[in-house]
Amino acid sequence: MAEVKGQEHSGSGNLAILTKVDKLRELIGNRIALPQLVVVGDQSSGKSSVLENLTGFAFPRAAELCTRYATQITCRREQIEAITVSIIPNQDASPDAQAHVKKFHRTLMGLDQTTLAQVFKDANEAMGIRPSGNDVTSDKASLPAFSKHTLRIEKFGPNEEHFTVIDVPGIFRNETEGLTVESDIILVRDMVKNYMKDPRTIILAIMPSNVDPATQEILKLAKQVDQTMSRTMAVLTKPDLAIEPTTQQIAIDHVMGKRNDLILGYYIVKNRGPDHADMTLEEGQMDECEFFAKAPWSALKHTDRAGIDCLKRRVRELLIDLIKKEFPQVKLEVIKELNLLKSQRDAMGPSRDGPDTQREYLNKISETFQSLVRDALGASYARHKMFSNHTLRLMTRIVEANESYSDKMARTGHTRQFQSMGKDKHSKSKFDEDIEVLPDLYPGLREIFDPVITPVPKSDMDTDILDYIEGVYTSSRGQELGTFSGSLLGTMFQEQSKKWEPITVQHITLIIWHVHHFIHEALRESCPDSKVFDELWNTYLLDELHSSYCAVLERAKLLLKIERDCCPITYNHYFNDNLQKEQSKRLVCAVEKLGVDEFTLDEAHEDEEVLKIPKSSLQQLAVNKSNSEHVREYMHDVLYSYYKVSRKRFVDVVCQQAVNYYLLAAEHSPLKIFNMQMVLRLNEDQLDTIAGEDLHIRQRREKLTRDIANFEAALKTLKGSE
Repeated sequence: MAEVKGQEHSGSGNLAILTKVDKLRELIGNRIALPQLVVVGDQSSGKSSVLENLTGFAFPRAAELCTRYATQITCRREQIEAITVSIIPNQDASPDAQAHVKKFHRTLMGLDQTTLAQVFKDANEAMGIRPSGNDVTSDKASLPAFSKHTLRIEKFGPNEEHFTVIDVPGIFRNETEGLTVESDIILVRDMVKNYMKDPRTIILAIMPSNVDPATQEILKLAKQVDQTMSRTMAVLTKPDLAIEPTTQQIAIDHVMGKRNDLILGYYIVKNRGPDHADMTLEEGQMDECEFFAKAPWSALKHTDRAGIDCLKRRVRELLIDLIKKEFPQVKLEVIKELNLLKSQRDAMGPSRDGPDTQREYLNKISETFQSLVRDALGASYARHKMFSNHTLRLMTRIVEANESYSDKMARTGHTRQFQSMGKDKHSKSKFDEDIEVLPDLYPGLREIFDPVITPVPKSDMDTDILDYIEGVYTSSRGQELGTFSGSLLGTMFQEQSKKWEPITVQHITLIIWHVHHFIHEALRESCPDSKVFDELWNTYLLDELHSSYCAVLERAKLLLKIERDCCPITYNHYFNDNLQKEQSKRLVCAVEKLGVDEFTLDEAHEDEEVLKIPKSSLQQLAVNKSNSEHVREYMHDVLYSYYKVSRKRFVDVVCQQAVNYYLLAAEHSPLKIFNMQMVLRLNEDQLDTIAGEDLHIRQRREKLTRDIANFEAALKTLKGSE
């Protein structure tokens, strides 16, 4: 049966599969878990002897040369006979440390114990491991005793059987003075568990035969990562040291499956002892055969589980079966990781190593930014996920703010209540929003806003406006007869509209905040590189934006000055309409006072009330009203009529010019500052400052490029296995 299995797993097809795994391990072994065989055990458990027989390497047995790192050993059938030794860097190490250990490389034509011992010493030095014994000097005493790098030994030859195994440091529990400390015990245990935990790893647990396997800690560790114990195989060593018959029988029972709690079972091998240091591997295997031919070990003759040949054949079978089983899933993981790497590379954009590529990169960012601006101004919010944040729906926020501004000006923009307005309840509009309640995300805006924002004066609603007008009139009248000076209208209008400035400035600052917030977030959305964003925003855009905002505030103040300080003027016919309506209201009031009776005129006008006024009473219509009373009422009506026309005109002008044009639509508006023309104006130094890649970005791009190439090569290797 053993011969059939051996033939089954020694064909060229299986050799190709093992070769592919080795190729994959070189390409992506540090990123994707691959089927592998890991040898684990305590120090002095016979682990080195098992490896020696599996691989043909004569491992040194000196305590100071014990395994200090994981060692990947590969035997491969090639026409040329050679041995190469290199170091696979730990991915968590610094770039400098990785580059340093990658330089380590040895090519040998043979590898005896002395040569291999020297290789280990050289590798220890390359990895920065502390020497032991007399080699420790004061400058090296602080170096670590173990390393997370991996030593790779590859053996090629025409007679080699393809085989790969990973050796990890042996577990130990006590410190060794001058060599190991408590933290090393933890480090080694974690390293061993890390190699054992992957479900694609076959665990070869090495234990001496003279100790009951049930008490071995290595099996307890295996149970933690392999709860079903379906991928753990135990190997009993040093059976010649099991002298007591009871101990011998316990080992035999485990191998024969009588005490077996492992699906893969127990195997047993005989190590070369301390007295057989000069014995060759071939001689050692002959000695092993003779040992197991004697009682009580001869009971294992028909189990196919005694001796290194049986073990080597079985682990090779297991490894090939595991590879065939796992290849489809490995392929899916490689495709997934390759797509992830490509998406990360694409997110970085093209390489920016010169002014042309840097300018092209910034142009693409500006195009994306201006596209978001167009969508925001056109209220096309469905085109980009950014607009799921409602604070960034710019045009909607501006329309709401403009409505709030218009409403606030109509309700509270006047200093004193006009007679025709009725009682002002000072109700708060649903659109009201003061600049003070906005998030203080941009300190630079406060530097602009604080000097110009002033509190809105309280309305003087308790003072009758007619009394105020009479006071102005009596303190400034000249020799006019039945009329008033035009300058008085300007004076009263300025007083009545003095709240316009703080209300308008608050409105403009609110709009500026929304525009600034949108620009900031749209630029961040358009620019995936945080370094480019920071340089672009803080160094080149912020000052121009602030200047633009100040210009808009100055434009709003100019509109205020024109509307409030210049001579009142309008050609709007609604001024006369309003004035006539006010005069008509006063006439109606006077006529109503003269009425003596009410009756219905006829059936055709039965819903209308008609006053009956004696003819003699009409003569009293304009009587008993002094000249000052007449003038103040007329002044009130003129002021009110003009105020209404002026307020509506001013609100429209502010929204149309200051907001819609200067803040949104003009070529020099804040939304248009970052565009292709700005990018074209940047010189090479500015381009490099903004868009040039930092060293770590270049290194990351280079690593992504290498990883993508490795994963593409790995995918080709996997597809070749189909």
